[in-house]
Formats: sequence, structure tokens, C-alpha cells
Amino acid sequence: MKKVLYLFATIALFASCKGGTSTDGTAAKTDSAARKDSLPMPYKASYSSSFAISDNAKNEQLVLQSYKDWEDNTLKNGSAYLGDTVTMDFANGKHLTVPRDGIIKEWQNFRDSLSSVKLNIVAVTNLHSTDKNSDWVGVWYVETDTYKTGKVDSAFYQDDNNVKNGKMVYISSKRRPLRPLKKM
Repeated sequence: MKKVLYLFATIALFASCKGGTSTDGTAAKTDSAARKDSLPMPYKASYSSSFAISDNAKNEQLVLQSYKDWEDNTLKNGSAYLGDTVTMDFANGKHLTVPRDGIIKEWQNFRDSLSSVKLNIVAVTNLHSTDKNSDWVGVWYVETDTYKTGKVDSAFYQDDNNVKNGKMVYISSKRRPLRPLKKM
């Protein structure tokens, strides 16, 4: 599963850069299959390498609503966007596959240790795997947590959210601590 996640993160990065806009304002179309056939690839993706930018705004909206609920501490709204069962790979390495109420409880337990959360959404990629018929929303963001103890912690996150039948069913979160810039 980790291979799939790393692959998705890489694909999301490149897919977000490949898209363009034509002179009439519509999305530029590319024939990725023809390009791939013309170049030998050093690896074959174990999950998929056929992604297209998705225009399904509902997927993006429901994923971003989950982030807003995290920030606002209104996790009880989770039934609106989480599947009956959710699998999550946390940034700390913890892996869970639990019913919706279990993931909400897990989130709430951690959120209760915080007095505030501030999110700065940096980028969102809304992708569709054409060969797997699977929808993914990638979110890159900076999160600043203020703990009830007064400790403040900020980090950069990259999350991959799999949406199936209008609900989030898989979430993978990667975290990189923010470091002060070094003077040169």
C-alpha cells in the first residue's frame, strides 16, 4: 500500500503540473497514452500511472470540509463525508481500518489535546485514475497546532484522500516539520 501512496503523490505532483489552459480558457487535452508508448519507462507502476485531472468538484469539497471540521473542532460532522469504514495511515506511522465512528473518535481524542488549529491550504489536486476508476484528492497544507499546554507546533502535510461513492474511504498523511530558514 505504501508503494501506491508514494506513486500517487508523485503522480499528483506531475499531473498538477501537466495540465494547462488553451487560449479559449478550456483545459488543454493531452494524449498521455501516446506519450507513454513513445518512451520506455524504467518502472511499471503497481497501482496506476493513468491519472487525469478530475472536474468532480464534490469530491474536492467534501475532502476540504473534513479539513475545515478539523480546524473548527466540529468532527461530529464526519458522517457527511466519511465512508462506513475508513482506512487511515497517520503521519506518525499508525495504521487503522475502523468504522467511521472509530476514526472520528481517534481524531477527536487528539483534537481534544489542542486549544486551536490553523490550516493554510497550499494546493489541492483532484484526480481520477482512469484505469482503476478511482478518485483521489491530494491536499498539501501547513498546520499550526496550539496545544492546551501552550506548546505550538507547525508542520507541512501532504495527504492523499481516496473518495468512493461520495465518501472518503482511505486517507494517507505524510508530515514534514517546518524548519527555520538558514541564513546563507
